[in-house]
Amino acid sequence: MPALEVKYKNAALRVELDGDRSAALFINNIQRMQESLTTLPGTLRLSSSVQTDYEWHEFIEVIVTFDEKDITISLHASNSEIACETYPAQMDDDR
Repeated sequence: MPALEVKYKNAALRVELDGDRSAALFINNIQRMQESLTTLPGTLRLSSSVQTDYEWHEFIEVIVTFDEKDITISLHASNSEIACETYPAQMDDDR
Protein backbone atom coordinates (compact mmCIF):
# COMPACT_ATOMS: atom_id res chain seq x y z
CA MET A 1 0.00 0.00 0.00
CA PRO A 2 1.08 3.60 -0.48
CA ALA A 3 3.24 5.58 1.92
CA LEU A 4 3.85 9.33 1.97
CA GLU A 5 7.28 10.38 3.26
CA VAL A 6 8.35 13.96 3.95
CA LYS A 7 11.44 15.46 5.56
CA TYR A 8 10.17 18.49 7.47
CA LYS A 9 12.79 20.62 9.21
CA ASN A 10 14.54 18.15 11.56
CA ALA A 11 11.79 15.51 11.46
CA ALA A 12 11.17 12.55 9.18
CA LEU A 13 7.41 12.19 8.70
CA ARG A 14 5.79 9.12 7.16
CA VAL A 15 2.19 8.05 6.67
CA GLU A 16 1.61 4.38 5.83
CA LEU A 17 -1.65 2.94 4.54
CA ASP A 18 -2.69 -0.67 5.03
CA GLY A 19 -5.04 -2.79 2.96
CA ASP A 20 -7.66 -2.83 5.71
CA ARG A 21 -8.35 0.93 5.40
CA SER A 22 -6.00 1.87 8.22
CA ALA A 23 -3.36 4.58 8.39
CA ALA A 24 -0.37 5.06 10.68
CA LEU A 25 1.67 8.20 11.40
CA PHE A 26 5.40 7.75 12.00
CA ILE A 27 7.68 10.53 13.20
CA ASN A 28 11.41 9.77 13.13
CA ASN A 29 10.55 6.07 12.60
CA ILE A 30 8.40 5.90 15.75
CA GLN A 31 4.73 5.11 15.28
CA ARG A 32 2.77 7.88 16.98
CA MET A 33 -0.80 7.02 16.01
CA GLN A 34 -2.87 4.52 14.03
CA GLU A 35 -6.56 4.52 13.11
CA SER A 36 -8.85 2.34 11.01
CA LEU A 37 -11.93 3.14 8.97
CA THR A 38 -14.95 0.83 8.97
CA THR A 39 -17.09 2.25 6.14
CA LEU A 40 -16.61 4.00 2.82
CA PRO A 41 -16.46 6.87 2.14
CA GLY A 42 -14.71 8.17 5.24
CA THR A 43 -11.93 10.26 6.74
CA LEU A 44 -9.22 9.47 9.28
CA ARG A 45 -7.37 12.13 11.27
CA LEU A 46 -4.02 11.37 12.87
CA SER A 47 -2.04 13.89 14.89
CA SER A 48 0.98 14.37 17.10
CA SER A 49 3.42 17.05 18.12
CA VAL A 50 7.05 16.96 17.05
CA GLN A 51 10.16 18.84 18.09
CA THR A 52 11.57 20.41 14.92
CA ASP A 53 14.26 22.58 16.47
CA TYR A 54 15.70 23.51 19.85
CA GLU A 55 12.72 24.30 22.11
CA TRP A 56 10.43 24.45 19.05
CA HIS A 57 7.49 22.09 18.65
CA GLU A 58 4.96 21.85 15.85
CA PHE A 59 1.58 20.17 15.58
CA ILE A 60 1.47 17.52 12.85
CA GLU A 61 -1.89 16.43 11.43
CA VAL A 62 -2.66 13.87 8.75
CA ILE A 63 -6.02 13.73 7.00
CA VAL A 64 -6.66 10.55 5.01
CA THR A 65 -9.78 10.49 2.85
CA PHE A 66 -11.01 7.16 1.49
CA ASP A 67 -13.66 6.69 -1.17
CA GLU A 68 -14.44 4.00 -3.74
CA LYS A 69 -11.99 5.41 -6.32
CA ASP A 70 -9.23 7.30 -4.50
CA ILE A 71 -7.29 7.64 -1.28
CA THR A 72 -5.94 11.12 -0.50
CA ILE A 73 -3.29 11.78 2.15
CA SER A 74 -2.86 15.38 3.26
CA LEU A 75 -0.03 16.21 5.68
CA HIS A 76 -0.11 19.44 7.69
CA ALA A 77 2.40 21.10 10.03
CA SER A 78 1.10 23.88 12.27
CA ASN A 79 -2.04 24.27 10.11
CA SER A 80 -0.12 24.59 6.80
CA GLU A 81 -0.27 21.83 4.20
CA ILE A 82 3.22 20.50 3.49
CA ALA A 83 2.32 17.52 1.28
CA CYS A 84 -0.66 15.97 -0.45
CA GLU A 85 -0.89 12.82 -2.58
CA THR A 86 -3.81 10.96 -4.15
CA TYR A 87 -3.62 7.25 -4.92
CA PRO A 88 -6.07 4.92 -6.67
CA ALA A 89 -8.07 2.84 -4.20
CA GLN A 90 -7.39 -0.88 -4.22
CA MET A 91 -10.33 -2.94 -5.39
CA ASP A 92 -11.29 -5.59 -2.84
CA ASP A 93 -14.30 -7.77 -3.74
CA ASP A 94 -14.58 -9.10 -0.17
CA ARG A 95 -15.82 -5.75 1.21
